[in-house]
Amino acid sequence: MVTASQLQLLQSPITALIASISISVSVKLDDSNYLNWHFQMQLLLESNGIMGFVDGTTPCPARFSPQSGDSGVVSTSFTSGESDEYRIWMMHDRALMQLITATLSLIAISCAIGSTCSQDLWTRLKEQFSTVSRTSIFQMKSNLQTIKKGFDSIAQYLQKIKEARDYLSAAGVPFADEDIVILALNGLPAEYNTFRCVIRGRENVISMKEFRSQLLAEETIIESHTQVPFLSAMVANTSHPVSQGVFSSGNGQSPEL
Repeated sequence: MVTASQLQLLQSPITALIASISISVSVKLDDSNYLNWHFQMQLLLESNGIMGFVDGTTPCPARFSPQSGDSGVVSTSFTSGESDEYRIWMMHDRALMQLITATLSLIAISCAIGSTCSQDLWTRLKEQFSTVSRTSIFQMKSNLQTIKKGFDSIAQYLQKIKEARDYLSAAGVPFADEDIVILALNGLPAEYNTFRCVIRGRENVISMKEFRSQLLAEETIIESHTQVPFLSAMVANTSHPVSQGVFSSGNGQSPEL
């Protein structure tokens, strides 16, 4: 059996993650960012093989081990000490609770108080903050459908759409490429009408990569057309000869200042 001193020497490898948790999880859980927090935490737990503690697939072992007699038959009585498996599991689970707590805001910590294990803590946080996130999902869907290019560049415009799409995908609300293309076309200004008609007239669905490439090319063409009249006007203004009467006196000499 593992003694208390041996158990202390073992320590949980999970504790090593606490020092760098602020790098792995960039937000403190509160009423406004559950989906972002959950996504980052899930990646962290899965990449370190400890997701099973919070989702129940790595359950707590029996606290006490059945005592075997000399005949090898397992009796129904239990030893007075806790099993090694239980003590080690508890050590890992407590370290995981400490890790999760390090990513919580003060509001979220108040909801965590009283949790009996990491799975209980995980469930409490989900029940408390995922409901708020449903409202955020509705708002983000509305925002996605009303994004306009405005004065943004095409790259900035498409990035806004991508961020909204990624947020919804993390929340389990995926959007197909075809739907995103339609939303992006709807948000373009009038000078992109020709491009809009060409894309809508395609028989096959355009990929997001190809759509982005063609839209950036269209932006370059439009910008070059708007610059030509401006440059022509500048050339026309500088091509007119300057009247000498403005700068000369009656004797052909420059006036004295």
